[in-house]
Amino acid sequence: MPTPDPDGLFIDYWEDGRFNVLAEVWPHGNRRHRIARLRAVVRKLRLGGWQCWECREPIPLYRRADARYCCEACRKRAARARRGT
Repeated sequence: MPTPDPDGLFIDYWEDGRFNVLAEVWPHGNRRHRIARLRAVVRKLRLGGWQCWECREPIPLYRRADARYCCEACRKRAARARRGT
């Protein structure tokens, strides 16, 4: 599965804690998928930030909208902790 376009979303944070998210929509490709990803990312940001479940760092915008970890190392570390090894 291809990764999302890293330059497709732009997030501007303001000093009072608000944010503005812009999506770049092109004439080619699936417009619905890009808008659905935008909505998913905005929903996660509204619920307290889009953070890695393992290290609590912000998840980069080049990750999928349903990503829970910022990188493969954090995902593997969490899996090892769940298995108890």
